[in-house]
Amino acid sequence: MTGKKRMAFDISEADADRIRAAYVGTRAILPPATLSEFITHLLVEATERLEAEHNNGRPWRTPSRSELKSLSQTGVGRNAPGRPGEQDQQQ
Repeated sequence: MTGKKRMAFDISEADADRIRAAYVGTRAILPPATLSEFITHLLVEATERLEAEHNNGRPWRTPSRSELKSLSQTGVGRNAPGRPGEQDQQQ
């Protein structure tokens, strides 16, 4: 690892409780020593799975700050206007 970077995100209370419970339930048998290490391990594991499934096992390039805006902010991806499943709000 080349240093640490703080990341902040919102998560539902139920998901946060579930993650904390999984950490406490496995900390005696799994390597991560802290909750932060546990969550980092989960995120890296999920990222590696996504890379394997959707990017030929290779990491994607690091996105610019503007690319990190949410889909609802950019109007692209699954929240784009006119996408299947979107209901017309102007009825």
